[in-house]
Amino acid sequence: MTTKNLFIQASLILIVAIFVYTPAGAGGNPADGEQAFESICSSCHGAIGITEIPGVPVFSNGERMDKTDEQLKHSIRNGVNNPDNPAGMVMPPFGGGPVLNEKQLSDVIAYIRSLKKN
Repeated sequence: MTTKNLFIQASLILIVAIFVYTPAGAGGNPADGEQAFESICSSCHGAIGITEIPGVPVFSNGERMDKTDEQLKHSIRNGVNNPDNPAGMVMPPFGGGPVLNEKQLSDVIAYIRSLKKN
């Protein structure tokens, strides 16, 4: 076997190993995030990301989905005070619910990203 063939085989093995051993939850698990969303977030953001409350993002329309995961995590952790909100509403830290760990935050964000309708 030539050196070139060995290099190609080793490269393919490495690529396969990266895909196989990447943690499934690295980007967040929408199915797990759905539970937290339903219990904490849906009262304002709607059961499927559709709300009638003025100034509250409609996730199914893709509102705020231009933000990075870190920006969304910051909003969830610290709450949101939007002075332009016509309803005068403020989102408290963690939506007023229990503190979420990093995995839970990633899961919720994966879920809200999945709500956007094409």
